[in-house]
Amino acid sequence: MSFPVAWEDLDNVSPADFTVHTAAGLLGERDPWVELMQEPQELPADLVEEGHTIPVARVQAMHEGKRRARARRT
Repeated sequence: MSFPVAWEDLDNVSPADFTVHTAAGLLGERDPWVELMQEPQELPADLVEEGHTIPVARVQAMHEGKRRARARRT
């Protein structure tokens, strides 16, 4: 379960505090993602372009390595 927590609250919570059963009650009517997230940032065009140059085969190999590592852990 992904749940935003303010830095100052980290010492007072544990991952077990945030489950699919408790999340709705913790949220109430507020949107903590809006409250805690920074304003969107514009990425420089050259950085975006550099990302487009990563070979697809390399990205696929990276994901395959992660898949194999998960399989070994289970």
